[in-house]
Amino acid sequence: MLNQRLSAAKAVAAELFPAETDLENAIVHHARLTIAVVEGRRSAKLPIATGQEGLRHIARATERLVEARGEIANAHAAFRETREEIGLRAFGFGDFWDCPPKKGATTGSAANVA
Repeated sequence: MLNQRLSAAKAVAAELFPAETDLENAIVHHARLTIAVVEGRRSAKLPIATGQEGLRHIARATERLVEARGEIANAHAAFRETREEIGLRAFGFGDFWDCPPKKGATTGSAANVA
């Protein structure tokens, strides 16, 4: 029974960490895209309104990615509590970074969410 729980927890961790990384990579790409739109308009000496609708859509999509990042951080914290509930307190699954705080993973200072 313990081996099955451990196996299940490892499977979740194996997908959770890449999901977190993928979200942050997407946010980085959206930031670069935003910069490209603004700098492209400037270098082409086009009117300020050029590309405004597309830029607005990029900003909305980026906002949703940032919200998703917060939700995945909250899921990570919730899974840590689940891990403890099923008796796997002594096991760690991530070699890359610490789990987010148990409470308020997406609130407080930037240090709490980074």
